[in-house]
Amino acid sequence: MSASTRGDTGEVRRSPRLLAALLTVVLAAVAGCTGGTDAVDQTAGGEFRFVAGTPSGEVLEQADRKPAPAVSAALVGGDPWELSSLRGKVVVLNFWAPWCSPCRVEAPEFDQVARATKAQGVEFVGVAIRDNERAVSGFIKKYDISFANVFDRPGKVVQRFRDLRVAGLPFTVIIDKQGRVAAVYVTAQIREDIEPVVTRLAAEG
Repeated sequence: MSASTRGDTGEVRRSPRLLAALLTVVLAAVAGCTGGTDAVDQTAGGEFRFVAGTPSGEVLEQADRKPAPAVSAALVGGDPWELSSLRGKVVVLNFWAPWCSPCRVEAPEFDQVARATKAQGVEFVGVAIRDNERAVSGFIKKYDISFANVFDRPGKVVQRFRDLRVAGLPFTVIIDKQGRVAAVYVTAQIREDIEPVVTRLAAEG
């Protein structure tokens, strides 16, 4: 159960912490994080067709998963990085930007999950887009983000996933141990959403 708790009577209830986080996300989204000149425009159709994204807490059946595209990029600081180097692990690619308000809610939540699940073979990688590297580095330092981040100002990594047809930030692509896209979440996620998903994928044969 990813985004709610269930009482003894079977009634689904949301925790105050979760409601506050979700309210922050909604208000930030209304403020225009997915619009304006910094919006991510990915309207080309293609292989994946996840137009509406995967519902929170759900993953595609293994038979329905398609291979993730090959990705090569530079990490913040300049070191080279390739997605293929993480084959055999569950990879959480989180696309974000320092100016994106929901990303500020999501980032510390994701870092908690990254620290808790790394020993299970889960790797989080941020993909920071449409900003300068100084702002990106400041964001990472401010929120004490422990996982690696790609600096993708020109949007080349985003374009590798253009067939997902995502139209805003943040969004998250989860890749299984076989290198296949297992889920695409097009809204901000919190720990209760994402941790059960990556734990389940890490346990797959």
